[in-house]
Amino acid sequence: MYKKNILAIHLNSQFFKGFFAILFILTALIFSSRLVGYFEQAANGSINPNIIFSVIFLRLPDFLALLIPFAFFLSMLLVISELYNSNGIYAYFSAGVSRLKIMKLITPFFLISLTVCFLISVYLAPYGKALSKSLIAEQSYEDQLSMLKPKTLVNLDNAETYLYFDSFDGNKMTEVTFFVQQDLSLSLVRADLLEIFKEGSQMMLNFKNGYVYPNLNSPNKIDASFKELKHAIEVGQDNNQSFTLSKLLDYKEQSNFIQNQWNASIPLMLLALMLLSFVFGKENPRSGREGNLVTGVLIYIFYLSALVAFRESYSSNWDIFYYLLWPVHGVFLFFGIVLFWLDGRVSLNRLFSYSRIRIILIIFLIFILSAWLSS
Repeated sequence: MYKKNILAIHLNSQFFKGFFAILFILTALIFSSRLVGYFEQAANGSINPNIIFSVIFLRLPDFLALLIPFAFFLSMLLVISELYNSNGIYAYFSAGVSRLKIMKLITPFFLISLTVCFLISVYLAPYGKALSKSLIAEQSYEDQLSMLKPKTLVNLDNAETYLYFDSFDGNKMTEVTFFVQQDLSLSLVRADLLEIFKEGSQMMLNFKNGYVYPNLNSPNKIDASFKELKHAIEVGQDNNQSFTLSKLLDYKEQSNFIQNQWNASIPLMLLALMLLSFVFGKENPRSGREGNLVTGVLIYIFYLSALVAFRESYSSNWDIFYYLLWPVHGVFLFFGIVLFWLDGRVSLNRLFSYSRIRIILIIFLIFILSAWLSS
């Protein structure tokens, strides 16, 4: 019993060390990626730069909910592959500690990871995401105007409405060009002066002393001069279209049911990932661990891709199949149990004789899945 306690403490400490190191690195990477994305929006004038860090910190639980299972899986792969590389795993086996007993010994690591992931994914992440969207939506009218830059083509509604002007004193713009592109038509307004003010949810544009061209693409071109012309547009916010894994972090489905099931399903990944880590963490002594890490990234992205694809196929007529997204978890758990029971004899690592070819193929598959998740 005393020896088992020592083994349990040693194993759990190794897993926790790797877990926190990987989680910190992954969080820093996605934090910096989102930071760049928000600054791009600020440069385009669609978000106030003063709220960027507040928005990112509010979205941090949303990131962590997805990163915790990934860090858990990679830390398991690293420690287990290290045990095989150093032959330390056979010392455990000779002491009567099987792989099932090793799982029992690392129960504290598993339960703590599962509990933290569940609390963040189900409670903190949805609340922080809602607050961040409210913070962006509640930017004041003055903030929106202050971000408009002279001598720069400004997209007013993240759609087909654009504005160009020479100078802006906070209320009035000079030498203004305003145009709207809709399908095959292009409408353009040129004016000496433009006043902007807000009425409800609309931004009112009051042009003075200029010309209007209803459709420049029409063979029968018409232009008219005016002393005063008013135009109203809806003021809205749109998500950044850069590479941000939008399918994962910005799901557009309005159903509370499927959103709640998605949040609750994320922690369940840990069950299958723990089994798969013992299968794919098995390596020959003195072999490199790079293949294990690349394989681990592929498995995790493929797992997430399956969950996302199943979530997006949601139909209210089939609610029973979408509770916790159990069919996807069931499939991965089944294969994890089968491969674990076969003691690793069926392994992706043996499908190819050359490790370089295997790694190149896996990286290519990771790229394809990542591109799909970001679309």
